[in-house]
Amino acid sequence: MAGERLTTAAGGIVWRKRPPGPHRRSPDKSPKVEVLVIHRPGYDDWTFPKGKPDPGEDLATTAVREIAEETGLRVRLGHPLPATQYRVASGDKRVSYWVARTVGTDHEPFTPNREVDELRWVRTGEARALLTYSHDVELLDAFSALREKDGHRTRTLVVLRHGKAADRADWKGDDIDRPLVRAGVDQARAAAASLAAFGGRRVVTSPALRCIQTVEPFAHSIQTFLQLDDRLGEDTRASFVQRSLEGLLVRKRPVVICTHRPTLPWVFDAVGLDAVDLKVGEGVVIHHRKGVVLASEPLAHPAHH
Repeated sequence: MAGERLTTAAGGIVWRKRPPGPHRRSPDKSPKVEVLVIHRPGYDDWTFPKGKPDPGEDLATTAVREIAEETGLRVRLGHPLPATQYRVASGDKRVSYWVARTVGTDHEPFTPNREVDELRWVRTGEARALLTYSHDVELLDAFSALREKDGHRTRTLVVLRHGKAADRADWKGDDIDRPLVRAGVDQARAAAASLAAFGGRRVVTSPALRCIQTVEPFAHSIQTFLQLDDRLGEDTRASFVQRSLEGLLVRKRPVVICTHRPTLPWVFDAVGLDAVDLKVGEGVVIHHRKGVVLASEPLAHPAHH
């Protein structure tokens, strides 16, 4: 119909290991999982936390911000979940979702707010009975299927190509000192906001200035040092890249790396992923389990209205 538009939103299924209790004995040794559901008094429904993006906001950033605003919990995003789409008064609404895990404690007392007056940590079976909407039940089923193969516990590696740099032909100094131009600086700032949603804690970069400047804003925001790795430079070898990635894939904490276009195919080969042709300033988020890639997605998910 004329005048209809697609509304976008983003959220997550936040999970935690079920806290131990005197009567919570399991016949198997695998940890039981609880997911977070919220009650919205304005709709009198039970659902997962989500919300609409602010102007110009990336959807991954939206998901993290909305979860924090509705529940008071800080989270980092993991494996993507299927988007849901359904009818609302203005047309169709499409919601992007991720598996999300809390950063810090998940046992703080909840303070009711304007949008959410109650939240509950429940087992998936309890959640299925509690959820108001069929599309949320389908989303929960997707999470449960992912959990069957431990896909809810992926580790994260973000691969960045450096931002737009000064033209090689016009640069008079050493190529390693070629800096970002203004557009590249803007790309670095935008990347920092998106990277925060995936909880990066370690930042490894080619020693080229254009790569350093690309990840500097993010490293500064999380108060960490950059690790310079010659093996991610432009003049490297496939075997060097392979050894660098082998060391990074075993890290439990999310890792961000920044490198060059000629090096990218070796990076993707080292993680067992088909090469992605990244433009300057672009990135790809790789979700892996014990070095095996389970999913990959673009770093930026712009909201289109």
